[in-house]
Amino acid sequence: MAAARELLAAGGYDALTMEAVAKRAGVGKPTVYRRWATRAQLVFDLLAEPTAPDALPDTGSLERDLTEAAVWMVGSMAETDRQIMGDRVGEMVANREFSHRVSERQLGPDRDVLLPLWQRALERGEVQPDVDGATVLDDLIGVLTYRVLIRHEELDPAEIGRLVERHVAAVRPRSSQPV
Repeated sequence: MAAARELLAAGGYDALTMEAVAKRAGVGKPTVYRRWATRAQLVFDLLAEPTAPDALPDTGSLERDLTEAAVWMVGSMAETDRQIMGDRVGEMVANREFSHRVSERQLGPDRDVLLPLWQRALERGEVQPDVDGATVLDDLIGVLTYRVLIRHEELDPAEIGRLVERHVAAVRPRSSQPV
């Protein structure tokens, strides 16, 4: 890991090859490959850290809370190294075990940090009690990820707010009387 960190810092992602890591660490390539089958897996272990905001918004409204969190998330994604992210996503698509590891170590915990927003909304009666908040958050995060990282859209706060509003509208309590 130290060798990989040094190579990444010195020469960026392009300089970080499995051969260069082995050489810098003073081991053979098979030693590196026994631990990490691909560069994407190595870099994930090197850089994996929580990416959720340190402090959650508490505006008194799920829609406003989620919009603030989503604006932060979009800004964070816009700053990510797209080559590293592209390799990671490609590896996740190709390798089920790696995908589960990323989900368990990063994606799930990042989403779970946002669950208190859902719980507060549930307590305020803003959402249907039988709707799974984790699934709604996964859906919202998925749409944002697709639009920012895959389609390269630059979403402004107003557009993010409209996207969040559509998600929140779908889970608001429904009246028992026909409209």
